[in-house]
Amino acid sequence: MRRRLPPVRLTRRGWGLGTVAVVGVLMAYATGWPALFAVALFLGGLVGAGVLAVALVPTRATAERRLAPDVTEPGRPVTVRLTIAGHAAAGAEWRDDTTRRLEVVGAASGRLPRLGGATTAVEVEYEVIARRRGRIPVGPLLVERTDPLGVATAKRRAGDAAQLTVLPLVHEVLPPVAATRVDLDPDAAAVFGMAGEQRDIIAREYRPGDPMRRVDWRSTAHRGELMVRAEAAAAAVSTALALDVREAVWPDERTFEWGVEATASLIAAVGRRGSTVRFVSDGSTPVRSDADRALIALATISRTEDGPDPAELVRRLRGQDVQVLHLITGVGALRELTRLPPLGQGTIGLVSLVGSPLEPVPAARGWRIRVVDPTRPIEEAWGRA
Repeated sequence: MRRRLPPVRLTRRGWGLGTVAVVGVLMAYATGWPALFAVALFLGGLVGAGVLAVALVPTRATAERRLAPDVTEPGRPVTVRLTIAGHAAAGAEWRDDTTRRLEVVGAASGRLPRLGGATTAVEVEYEVIARRRGRIPVGPLLVERTDPLGVATAKRRAGDAAQLTVLPLVHEVLPPVAATRVDLDPDAAAVFGMAGEQRDIIAREYRPGDPMRRVDWRSTAHRGELMVRAEAAAAAVSTALALDVREAVWPDERTFEWGVEATASLIAAVGRRGSTVRFVSDGSTPVRSDADRALIALATISRTEDGPDPAELVRRLRGQDVQVLHLITGVGALRELTRLPPLGQGTIGLVSLVGSPLEPVPAARGWRIRVVDPTRPIEEAWGRA
């Protein structure tokens, strides 16, 4: 929960003058010294005037923040473009509130000129770099105004924080089992919609003599040239990945993070091969239906006390018409592998068991089980890419 900022607070100078004023009043009463009483009242008046100057003329700034990009990978710089507008007296200081999880490159703080509305907006740009995955807030803006005597200050938040999504680090891996989309017509190309979704139509350029009834008008409009449906079909393939997130099956957080990066690397590798990706890690969230959604889900995934066991994860994916099914789990799930449901006809299944099992690895009906070492580089988990 965000801590509430006090409307006005005293600076060290303000506390010092206020303390001297109080002590002066007490000593003036004790000694009957009128001049000391006058000086103490004057000092107290200075503190009161500073508080009123800050409280009665508050800073009303607004902040608009844009991240480019707002989804990134660890170690890559992200540009933060900040527009500060509203009303603020000259000399007010601003600072973009960034967490320690971000490395700031450039000036994320400074002094504002006098702001009198949108026409006097200030634009600032700096960069941040995240080293670990997650969803990290950038902001909000903190604006601090101090009175001319420097005895009182007011700090206010402006605008909301922007959310930066940092994906897991992706390594170049060679999938142990992968299916690749194969087009039987070498001149055919898969037609993609405007949003990037792949359609089930394979098309090629029009050739003299092609019947007009085979013209694909949608792909023609998209490509800007006459396209026809190819005679050959493409082999539609789908790869599913399931990640066991139960805390009990992973020996420690470091091993779990290794498993998350390994899963992300597999997703990226099979996606580059043209395979449709399915991903699941719990029993309530819908199955992620493409590589981008899967990687974004992995950005914020964490170990949980409760969660579906490997058999439940596999059952969630069995109805997804997949040809290849990867299950990534820790050594704590070793004995549960014998309860994996059998695979459907034409489906290849592989279990990647992360860690060093203390017992012999059991056989699972139709499943291939490979033990991978989390102390080795992820690039070597299933063979070099």
